[in-house]
Amino acid sequence: MLDYRKYKKADYFELTDFKNPQNGRFFYLPSFDGLKLRVGLWDQKSRNAKARGTILLQQGHNEFIEKYFEVIQEFIDRDFNVICFDWRGQGLSQRLNQDKHKSFVKSFDFHDHDIKFLLEKIINPYLEKPLIGVGHSMGGCLMLSALNNHKNEFDYAILSAPMLGFKYEFLLKILAKTSSFILKDDDYFVGSKPNMGIETKFIENELTTDPERYERTLKLVRINPDLRLWGTTNAFVKSVIDRFKLIRKPGWIKDINTNLLVLNSLEDKVVDSRKTIQLLKENKNIKIKNFKNVKHEIFMEKDVARNKLWNHIDNFLCSI
Repeated sequence: MLDYRKYKKADYFELTDFKNPQNGRFFYLPSFDGLKLRVGLWDQKSRNAKARGTILLQQGHNEFIEKYFEVIQEFIDRDFNVICFDWRGQGLSQRLNQDKHKSFVKSFDFHDHDIKFLLEKIINPYLEKPLIGVGHSMGGCLMLSALNNHKNEFDYAILSAPMLGFKYEFLLKILAKTSSFILKDDDYFVGSKPNMGIETKFIENELTTDPERYERTLKLVRINPDLRLWGTTNAFVKSVIDRFKLIRKPGWIKDINTNLLVLNSLEDKVVDSRKTIQLLKENKNIKIKNFKNVKHEIFMEKDVARNKLWNHIDNFLCSI
């Protein structure tokens, strides 16, 4: 059993009507390079229960663990261990830039190494198999990369609106190339529209059609504004473009042998759902379930969509 005393305890934040699931532990894990990752772990052993397996649940860009308390509880209720961490540079993991409001990472390779480190130090030694990787948006892109990097580690995977392409990538690439000549890596990207800490009104949001779940996230950020970043940097955008080049190499997708379920929002305005279908259709191990009348964050959508989502997940994992 994991000895939590080896690690520094980490803070977490909750609402009166939105609590950390019972027996959750938050701690800082020094990663492969010493950078501190904030980890959350819900172990079935802590409630004297037997685990069906372990969920590695990874958030999207500019998200944080607390936002997923509802999802974590739903996996716990299905008898899984759940472990997750804030990506380096966001949430309450250690920042990579002097300006804590900027989304900055020099390469997604660092995220790959963090997943590898967590597998070696925490998941494989202490948590039950099978291992199911779950990733949303940027987390879906990085989880897909993990399936290719660790072919014998993950038994199943679920991706929600994975960030595998954008609608106006040609413009993104032009701006990124131009910015590289006139701006620094840690400057805000020209097209990122940093919000400078100002909340986006529900009516203007592109994430969910559910006003209550949207407001819930805002309430968490109001408690601790450091949970959320203001905007992306040139370095972050370059990292995204480089990762797209990698996953689109001939044969890269076909080389993934993990059973994979993809939850795809056809009306997504954050990522391009058509590129998701186009990229993943060549792998017969991948099942794509398309959703209509929902936005980018299907896990944070209204109950009617979430019920459909969980039916797909339960059917996908029914053999465990």
